[in-house]
Amino acid sequence: MVFEASNDKISFMKQFFSVIILVANILVFIWQIMDPAGQMHIEYAFVPAEFFAGEKMWTIFTSMFMHGDIMHIIMNMWFFIVITDNCEHAMGHTFYLITYLVSGIVGSLAHAVSTIMIPIWGPMLSNIPSLGASGAIFGLMAVYMILYPKNKFLILGSTRAVSAGYFILTYFIAELTYAFFAFELSGTAHFAHVGGFVAGAVLAVIFKAVRGSSYMKNKK
Repeated sequence: MVFEASNDKISFMKQFFSVIILVANILVFIWQIMDPAGQMHIEYAFVPAEFFAGEKMWTIFTSMFMHGDIMHIIMNMWFFIVITDNCEHAMGHTFYLITYLVSGIVGSLAHAVSTIMIPIWGPMLSNIPSLGASGAIFGLMAVYMILYPKNKFLILGSTRAVSAGYFILTYFIAELTYAFFAFELSGTAHFAHVGGFVAGAVLAVIFKAVRGSSYMKNKK
């Protein structure tokens, strides 16, 4: 777990799409654990084979708000809370929401494509449901890295602060390595993280090219 090392005076509660997304993820998780069948409503998760067959296309969206267990949602939402207020404050509410959703969708598409790329395990992986906000959150990580690279993070258990740019880039390289060499056998859709990150990075670069550094002003 990480924390922002200092108060940047950006209020989380004023970033209303961030609040809505956080609440939506929590409510959906509560709905999942109340599934009478005890299956966490897995039918709403994203299955690449179904997607390529043109079935249950809407799951590319619904899966973004689902989680597999309590630790999954805690870890995702913790990092979401750390970075999301800066991203929405900088990009503005509408472009922030677009970035979040596009990153999540591109992440799922990247995972789906990876099941075709992997020669041996791909067919098996294509039938395994995937779910979680990680693709969208990795998109926000890319946004934070590009817009606030000099911000400092504190890592739990350490007293040394590291730059956000260094921490997030290192994290992404690790995910990229897992994606290409672990063949997703860990149960984590690493290509979804990579796809979401790339999508967020592209949108952040476009945003910064248009806005320059004006987003850094008037923090409150």
